[in-house]
Amino acid sequence: MSGPRTLPMRRWLALALLVTFLVPACVIVVFAVSTVGHNPYDEQDAAVDRIRDGAEQWTDPAWRESTRATLAEDNIVFILKEGDRELYRSSPDPFGTQRHREVERVTIRNTDPELVAYVYADPDEGPPDEVPVEFIPLVGLTTLGLTLAGIAWFLGRTILRPLAATSRAARQVAAGDLDISLPRSRVREVDQVNIAFDAMSAALRTSLTEQAELEQERRLFIGAVAHDLRTPLFALRGYLEGLESGVATNPEQQARYIRVAREKADVLERLISDLFDFSRLEYLDQTPAHEPLDLSEMLTKIVADIAPLAAAKDVALSIDTGPFACAIQGDPHLLTRAIENLIDNAIQFTPSGGRVEITCRRVPTGVEFSVADTGPGIPPDDLPHIFSPLYRGEGSRNRQTGGAGLGLTIARRIILAHGGDLSAANRPEGGAIFSGSLPVAPPANGAAS
Repeated sequence: MSGPRTLPMRRWLALALLVTFLVPACVIVVFAVSTVGHNPYDEQDAAVDRIRDGAEQWTDPAWRESTRATLAEDNIVFILKEGDRELYRSSPDPFGTQRHREVERVTIRNTDPELVAYVYADPDEGPPDEVPVEFIPLVGLTTLGLTLAGIAWFLGRTILRPLAATSRAARQVAAGDLDISLPRSRVREVDQVNIAFDAMSAALRTSLTEQAELEQERRLFIGAVAHDLRTPLFALRGYLEGLESGVATNPEQQARYIRVAREKADVLERLISDLFDFSRLEYLDQTPAHEPLDLSEMLTKIVADIAPLAAAKDVALSIDTGPFACAIQGDPHLLTRAIENLIDNAIQFTPSGGRVEITCRRVPTGVEFSVADTGPGIPPDDLPHIFSPLYRGEGSRNRQTGGAGLGLTIARRIILAHGGDLSAANRPEGGAIFSGSLPVAPPANGAAS
């Protein structure tokens, strides 16, 4: 969600300085113009001057009508008298509405009889009796104070309050409370600080959550490994104690005890090997080498080496590498370890009389290979977790092979470390299939492959 529009603090301060000077100046100018800049008494003075200057024309009807029309525009009426005799009045009854007041009595001296004019104006016209010029500094100071108060309120809302919230949030984080929420600000620098602080808090929450999950997984890992190591170890110790105490009294029993003890020792060796390989891959102690190799040749050699194990279980092995070499770059030891895990896993879950099929094909994006079996397949609930270390599903494949449940995990991590991928699925005709991909090796010396 987008926040408020922001401006840099430097620009806000420039605007505040401009407003501090501009607003009081504008108010003072408006006040001065409305009160002292224009004096409505000027119209009344002009009316008096017109009447005084036209004294010789008081008896002229044309002058009277012209003067009446001119002064009526300013709502001014007048009465002309010669001695006690009234010569003219511009309004039939200037006092009828009680809205006019006398503003000037004009006497034309040295006339006999004496000429006198009375000028009346609307009391609502014109300024008060005294123009408050001395109020201008007070208006300016008041406006300046209000402007500064408004600027202080704005700065407090956009700078001080967000920074105070940031300070409180910092104390919360220091106390271990990462559930914070900071207000947005229109000052860009303050807004960016709060956004960064929110992001930092969210990252810390995520990190702590992941750390707690990793710690939980580590505890489960250690517990599962201890259980897997303890089972064959207890069996091995029991058979050895039986041999030592003389429970096996004839050569056949002694040979059986020794054979079982060797099997348990092999299981322990496999567990320890799995754990060692997993730990090296987990903590990146072993970086895959990048040597040119032919995956089809590697698969053929692995199948030849593991064929006796398949034959002992009456499982047929077949390999199809296609007409083209599957050239890649990788670590021969690690890739052999990964593919051996996949084939061994397939043999373990293929019943007597079944078969395991290995394929390798060159594709435009690299090399694809697969290991398929005719076993019972992978339970749908276990399929999403088949590569999880130590996963204990109901019939999980890597939990029934006598290993630590790490063989498939190790295989996938080796393939991922080479820039490829490994996935598992069930075949429509029955059984499971593990499909992998590896990037193709670049042409040597720039030659076309």
